[in-house]
Amino acid sequence: MVLTLFLASPILAQVDPADISTIAEAPSNTEIYPRSFFNKFFPQTALELLQRVPGFGIQGGSDVRGFAGGAGNVLVDQERPTIKAGGLEDFLMRIPADAVERIEITRGAQRAGETAGQSIVANVVRKPDIIAGTWSAELERNSDGLVYPRGEVSITAPLGAWTTTTKLNAFWEQFPFTKFDRRTFDADGELVLFEKETLPSTLRDAFIATEAKRLLGGGSLTLNARFGNSRFYRETGRDGFIARLPNGAPDRRTDIRFDSEFWEGELSADWTKTVRDDWFVKVLGLGSFRDSEVSSLNTVEEPIGSPTSISRFEASRFPVELLTRGTYGKLDGKLRPEVGVELAYNRLDSEIAFQFEDSGVITPIDLPASDVTIEEFRGEAFANLTWVASPKWTVEAGMAVETSDITIGGDAEGDGSFTFVKPSLAVTQKFSDQFQLRAAIRRSVGQLDFNDFAASANAEDDRLLGGNPKLGPDQTTRASLTADVRAKSGAALNIGAFHEWREDVLEQVILPSGAFGVANAGSAQVYGIEANASLPLTRFIPGGLLEADVTLRNSSFDDPLTGMTRNITELRDPLIKIDFRQDLTNLKVAWGVGYEAPYDIAFFFVDEIDAGSPSSGWTAFIETTRFFGVKSQLEVRNIGGRNLPRERLFFEPTRAGALTGSEFQDRQRGAFVKLTISDQF
Repeated sequence: MVLTLFLASPILAQVDPADISTIAEAPSNTEIYPRSFFNKFFPQTALELLQRVPGFGIQGGSDVRGFAGGAGNVLVDQERPTIKAGGLEDFLMRIPADAVERIEITRGAQRAGETAGQSIVANVVRKPDIIAGTWSAELERNSDGLVYPRGEVSITAPLGAWTTTTKLNAFWEQFPFTKFDRRTFDADGELVLFEKETLPSTLRDAFIATEAKRLLGGGSLTLNARFGNSRFYRETGRDGFIARLPNGAPDRRTDIRFDSEFWEGELSADWTKTVRDDWFVKVLGLGSFRDSEVSSLNTVEEPIGSPTSISRFEASRFPVELLTRGTYGKLDGKLRPEVGVELAYNRLDSEIAFQFEDSGVITPIDLPASDVTIEEFRGEAFANLTWVASPKWTVEAGMAVETSDITIGGDAEGDGSFTFVKPSLAVTQKFSDQFQLRAAIRRSVGQLDFNDFAASANAEDDRLLGGNPKLGPDQTTRASLTADVRAKSGAALNIGAFHEWREDVLEQVILPSGAFGVANAGSAQVYGIEANASLPLTRFIPGGLLEADVTLRNSSFDDPLTGMTRNITELRDPLIKIDFRQDLTNLKVAWGVGYEAPYDIAFFFVDEIDAGSPSSGWTAFIETTRFFGVKSQLEVRNIGGRNLPRERLFFEPTRAGALTGSEFQDRQRGAFVKLTISDQF
């Protein structure tokens, strides 16, 4: 039914003839969208161009080990950007829209190491030797009436033998709640404590990122660098009323000061050369670091004016990653083999200190693995083969073998050695220019968060976690079936079903030390549907366009604490986003509304279930280029406010035991109004 609707979409959705004429058909399952196709959207960056491609959703890459394993679905000049910090979208925001010649959308065969596991891929082709730039200035007003700025500028220009692109951005913002009530109950549901809370959270960010590219040694050398500083801090104040609703003076006062700051840097080099008959060699290296400091101070006064308890937490973490990779393969032809190796070194130095003060007596709190150093040496060998069997059939197969050694020193000592085999297979059939199917199965290994090896604390939730020196990465085998449907009218649908078998899932358990922490807790299954759709509405609404992103997921995990089957931690479902926009080209005006559906999420700790169900969110905007030739946009987020409730259930001694109490947080966030002025030069 859905496929029939889209194939017949000229009846329901038509685009302007001028729009159709700008889309060039190319061989090998490729559609070409020239820069002029996007003019009516007033785009400023390459990211905005891609966001307007019908039926295409940007995938930034999954959180898996290695460089190729985290491939997204966007190439730039037929190469995957050699970046990790900041992410793909940040990289695309560096590129001015006028520096782009065209966007190529390819379905089917690709270089496996560049876009592994993707059924539809975008290639951003830039103009050679061009000077282009873009800038934006933004003022946002939060629900408290505070106005704060954001600024950004990017420029692409030749510099001697180099072609460079540089972006500078900085912002400061504060996002308060318009309402934050916290109610704590005992096991019988009787009110124990009512707290009215203020929680103004502030974030500031400043980064510089640059790319430089030139010909060297018969090939193309690309350098990427990113460096900057980010700080997040929160001043939480709670007026508490013991066993009663708010009435009169509070009985207690809690103040929490949380401060987090980090400096981050990344540098990479990528050299690619075509050696003979479409064969290529590619060598890359990447290094990154993050120097972070976190502190919190929790003071409780009961009665007010007389501090009864003070807790202090400080942590410093310094992760470093070094990675190098070499690939040799064939770019074109019916058979496209690719082989290579990857070597990586990861290190984390982590130190924490936690102490509790009661009536002037200070007691240090010892947590397992509070001061640790974790090192990992990892190597991988891989081979991929793309076989274009016919214009309608493509087969992609791959095999990788990975081995790693992890060593932990300091307060906790341990080591581990792992070897993983990671096969993959995908078959694509093109039934017509409008319809193709892709079936794939792929095994991947998750990226370990080295912070889980070290202890941590959360003062706001009064939660302490021990580090676990015996962690190993989780593994996932994912099977998927994806259909891609496109109509000449501009309507597009990419929809797929998937099933994942996960092993060594990371969940919270009781560690051998007796502390609570993360461990490999068993196996799970995750399954669902993902869809991205674009439907022009020109037949009914001139310049109208409806877009939707939908992800429906469920999971099954046998809880080692309770023996019951439940969802995995942090699964969000459903994720539904619908956007409508109308471009009135003759008036140089566009407007639109966006809708984000409610979803459920739950975190499972050893002695607690933490669940939330954010309500729906609405956004509206209007933009124009009528004034001074610049693009002006007025946007309102959280129209009518948005509820962000949170419920915590407490058990003793674990979730397998008795319910001992609960906490309900009634949180509401108000509207944010943003004015953005941007232009290109």
